[in-house]
Amino acid sequence: MNLAIPSLDGIKNRSHSVLTVADELKLQIKSTLAAVHSANEAASKWLADRNAPPDVHYLASLAIEELVTNCIKYGYEDAGEHIIEIKLQISGNELALELTDDGRPFNPLDASAPNTHLPGQDRSIGGLGIYLVRQMSDRMEYVRAEGKNRTTVRKSLGGEHGSPSIKDTSAS
Repeated sequence: MNLAIPSLDGIKNRSHSVLTVADELKLQIKSTLAAVHSANEAASKWLADRNAPPDVHYLASLAIEELVTNCIKYGYEDAGEHIIEIKLQISGNELALELTDDGRPFNPLDASAPNTHLPGQDRSIGGLGIYLVRQMSDRMEYVRAEGKNRTTVRKSLGGEHGSPSIKDTSAS
């Protein structure tokens, strides 16, 4: 059953629309940095209503912040308005967060891992956010189809409910 939500505490009036279906939340936001905060608020409320563990909340927030911000800053060749779609879905014991945009092709799985062994001031700027999303997720997928990027981040709802752990695979 599809249920259109006319307003979620005024969030619709903050530059995106909301549609909830069973255990799914779909957001369509404008390609503005201000819309990223509203999307994170809506996702956080939706996850809290489903008692998702803290590490899942953290990953979802980080993934929305990093992937959407990168898309807005670097994905478009024009200054026109674009719509970015964010879908969160809980199925079984897993959260799937899917981001779809019509920006230039960009596969975050191909992004180089930053050298985390260097002091912060010696590292080049960029890449750490995507690296953290990749390390904290159980699985990430990317596909380019019909002129759109679709990145999916998956995380189990089970296991430890403490702080997210960072897996350092830079030595492998």
